Amino acid sequence: MNFTKETVESLYFEEQLSIRKIASRLGVSPSTIMKALEDSPLRSKSEAAVSRYEPLSLAGSLEELAYLVGVYLGDGCLIQSSRTELLDIACDAKYHGLIERFTNLVNQVFGKAPVLQKDPSSNCVHIRLYGTGISATLGMDLGPKNRRDLHIPSWIKENEDFTRWCLRGLFETDGYIHYRRGRDKSVVVGFSNTNESLLDEIQQLLYNLGYVKFRRNRARIDCWQYDEAIRFITEVGVEKS
Repeated sequence: MNFTKETVESLYFEEQLSIRKIASRLGVSPSTIMKALEDSPLRSKSEAAVSRYEPLSLAGSLEELAYLVGVYLGDGCLIQSSRTELLDIACDAKYHGLIERFTNLVNQVFGKAPVLQKDPSSNCVHIRLYGTGISATLGMDLGPKNRRDLHIPSWIKENEDFTRWCLRGLFETDGYIHYRRGRDKSVVVGFSNTNESLLDEIQQLLYNLGYVKFRRNRARIDCWQYDEAIRFITEVGVEKS
């Protein structure tokens, strides 16, 4: 995990870890952690708890919310944490553009900046936001996603613009784009997930928007037809970077 003042403040105030535990996790001395906290505007954990348990609601647009719903359904999780909720979005550290975009997205939707944390055991960056009302705003249940059917909210499915935004979030997280240049140029775009109910709904939404060349194959949906794949990437605005 990278050592920054923001990381130390997050672990101390948000995660409620002790100075010794933070030092051990970051591989530095406790005195280094204490020095990093000296100038923090938050002088106590009790003061930080006000932010941790802050009630949150929609502060952004419905387009941004639909985008975030797609991101959550792809690489996010919602956890009940003590008397508050935690939204955690995991990103591969190599996708710097996605990390920045999703961080800004969470801030725009809820009006509160999330905290970024690098997982020391994997090449993964977690975008985390604490607050009450997160699950209600997203229209999603708390708990593991792999233990239940997942469904896209009806207000998204009933509007083509919201559908495109949601698909963008889904394909930028659990999706993939492969290009082959040269004389025999080709492109394949797809989405991979083990939740069958979610795959069913994505396939139907793609068809409703006129993307009829996508094919379902077990735990994925993809399109190998060049013109339609390019049209989908362009119209939905999928960027994997």
